[in-house]
Amino acid sequence: MSVPVVRPGQTHPAVVKLKRAVVESLKEHKHDKLVGAINQRSRTYGPSAVHAVKVVQRDKKLQPDGVVGAQTWHALGVKEQVVDEHPPALNGIPYEPGLIAVDGRWVDKALGGQLLAQRKAGRWKGVVNSGYRPAWYQKRLWDAAVAKYGSEAAAAKWVARPGTSRHGKKGGNGAVDVSLGEQLDGSSDRLYRPMSWEAWHVQLTGSRDIPDDAPPEPRDMEVPEAELEQHGVTMEDVDASIDDLLQQIDRPNDEVSEADQEAADDGYDPEAAQTRTPEGARG
Repeated sequence: MSVPVVRPGQTHPAVVKLKRAVVESLKEHKHDKLVGAINQRSRTYGPSAVHAVKVVQRDKKLQPDGVVGAQTWHALGVKEQVVDEHPPALNGIPYEPGLIAVDGRWVDKALGGQLLAQRKAGRWKGVVNSGYRPAWYQKRLWDAAVAKYGSEAAAAKWVARPGTSRHGKKGGNGAVDVSLGEQLDGSSDRLYRPMSWEAWHVQLTGSRDIPDDAPPEPRDMEVPEAELEQHGVTMEDVDASIDDLLQQIDRPNDEVSEADQEAADDGYDPEAAQTRTPEGARG
C-alpha cells in the first residue's frame, strides 16, 4: 500500500485518509476550531484542510508549506510508502501543459506567474478562486448554474456559456477569478480587469485584443472519464468542486477568510524540476 504526495487543491481518494489523520492531530493539540472547518467527506484538499495541515506542520516542526509528503504523512502516523503522483488533478481537473497551480487551482502559466509576482511584492493579498476550466468542465459548470439560478438568462450573469469563457484558454490568453481583485488595478501593466462590474475577473493585458476561438468540438465537451479515473477522481468529486465554485460566487469579493489567507501559496509548476518532491522530500 502507498499514499501520494498531496498538494493543495488535489482531488484523490487518499485525501479522506489525510483529513482524518489531520483531525486527530488537531484534537491532540487542542485546535478544535480548525476541526469543525474541515469537510472530512470531501476528497479534495481544500483551503481549510491546507490551513490545518500548515498548523500541524508547525506543531511537528516541519516546513509549513501545506504539501503533504513523507515527513508530514509519517508525523501524522501514516507509515506507508509515499509516492509522487506528478502532476495531480486539482479540484477535479487533470493537468495540461501550459498550466501552473496557484492556491490549489490550475491557472494559465503566464497569468499565474504575474499574479504570484504581485503577491510576492505585497501588492495583492487575495487568492485565486477559479482558474483554468477545460470545455467539458465549463459545460458542467454551466448546467449546474442554470439549475441553481433557474434559467439560462440568470445563469449567464455569473457563468459564461460553454465555449465562450476565457477560463478555457492558455498561452497567456486565459483568465482567473480572484478575491481582492481591485488591488491588482495599477499593480502591474501586465494585468487588467476587462469588466469593471466583475472585480474578480483578471486577464493579462496582452489578451485584450485576442479574437474569440471557434466553438469547441463536441468531443471536447465530453467528460474524460478514463483520465479522471487514472487520478482516482469521480464525477461526484467534480460536481462537488463545481458546487464549491458556485458558492464562492455568492461570497463578497472584498473579503478573504483566514483559511484562504493561510492556504495561499507560492505556486507549483509541474514542468519545473525544482518544484517536484520525490516521495515527499520537502513536506
